[in-house]
Parts: sequence; C-alpha cells; structure tokens
Amino acid sequence: MDVTFETRRHKEGVAFLVVKSLRVAVTFRGIANDFRALLEAGDLARGGLCDRLRELTESLAFDQKEKAHLLFRNEKRYGSGAGADAQDMRSALAGMKVSIERRTIDSYVGTGFHLLLILQEALYQVERYAPELQKEREEIQRLLAMADASSYHFTEEERAELARLETVEGISSALARDSVDLAKRIMGRCETVMTRTAEVIRRFIVSASDNEILILNLLENRDLVENVYGVGAAEAVLRDLCAGPQFVGPTGVQRALSFVRTHCGNVTGVASIS
Repeated sequence: MDVTFETRRHKEGVAFLVVKSLRVAVTFRGIANDFRALLEAGDLARGGLCDRLRELTESLAFDQKEKAHLLFRNEKRYGSGAGADAQDMRSALAGMKVSIERRTIDSYVGTGFHLLLILQEALYQVERYAPELQKEREEIQRLLAMADASSYHFTEEERAELARLETVEGISSALARDSVDLAKRIMGRCETVMTRTAEVIRRFIVSASDNEILILNLLENRDLVENVYGVGAAEAVLRDLCAGPQFVGPTGVQRALSFVRTHCGNVTGVASIS
C-alpha cells in the first residue's frame, strides 16, 4: 500500500477517534447529570436513561471503541534502549511514551464501553421492573382497603395467600433496591473512567503535532473541546499542540490556522476564524 495513503488514513483515524471521544464525553455527561437529578427526585425508573445509553453504546461509543482498537491494539512495543547511543535512547523513550499513551487510550475506551453496557442493563432492570413493582404494591393496598371498608374477613387460605404475596413483594423490593445500588456504583465507575479517558486523550493530542487533519478537526470543534475541558481549553490545547518551529502566529488558534491553510486542501470549515 502507498505509504503516503497509509499515513493519511492513520491521521484521519486519529482525528476521528479524538472527535468521537469528545462527543462521547459530552453525551455521557448529560446522562450522568440527569441520572443524579432523577435519583435525588426518586424518579430514576421513569427517566428514560436506558434508551439514551443504548443509543450512545450503539453509535458514538461503539465507533470510538472500534476505532481505538483498530488504531492502537496491535501497536509494536519499544525496547529499553539498552546499549544504544543518546540519540537512539531519546528516540526509544519518545516511542515508548507514544506507545504507552496509545495502549492506555485503547484500554480506557474499551473499559468505558463495557461499563456503559453494564450501566445500561442495570437501568433496564430499574426502568422495567420498578414501575411494575409499584403497581403490585398499589393493588395489594387497594384490596386491603376494599376489605377493610366492607368489613370483609379473609379466610385462612386468603390470609396465607396475602402472606405469600407480601413475601414475594419483599423479595422484589430487595431486587429493585439492588438494581438502583448497582446503577449508582457503575455510574460512579463510568464517570471515573470517562474523566481519565479525557485526560489521556488530551495528553495524546499534544503529541500529534504532525497531524494536520487532527488540528483542522480541533479548530472546527473548538466548542466541543471547551465543553469537555473547560472555558479557554481550545486555545490552551492548540497552543500546546502547535508549539514547534513549523507553526507561526501569536496564539494557538492562529498558529493552527496558519498550519492547516498550508497543509490541508479543504479549510472551508475554519474560513471565518481570524
């Protein structure tokens, strides 16, 4: 295969992964915020979060996982540099840094994807069975109220059946509580993994100063970068990324703009940036 084509395809893959990762982070944060609000309101079962998670895992998160595996899963390992001269040592250390970063991204992305699936299943249990359990409780209370209002006296067999219903209801209630507790624990774990994934992605971005396609995509998605990393993050990321002698301009955004205008064929998406 043409080396130039292969290099460009790799650059496109990296840019795709970074943007997908930022979109996953933003989408998940919205779900996590709503999860906490619904939990506080005691209405987690009616929040519809399971469907939102399913949409995330079947689209953005799945694409992110597949691209990370494709790009980084079979990367070569670097030696220790023992016996090499200073230049070889520096090259080996730089290669190890990139290799470790890429394997870390692959690990975090894969772990995050599977945790999202577990969270989706836990929320399915909550949303599917908790409303039914509540209906069953209400029906039992309705029957008891009707019996009390009509001064109805339960037979021994009916009292035994009520006792069995209460036992089953207690078991169902315990299962519902366990599902909520599991969802809370997995949500916390997901938030930790998502935060760490965003951190390692940001470190990785800075090491890709030769990737004009990534730089162009970061320029086009500055709002997304700031949504994930905070106000002013787009300028900070581009300043760190575009710090080499091949970049010119007083700010990170301007250095990035100058670079992509020279190295990219289609820059219509950033034409209005000054």
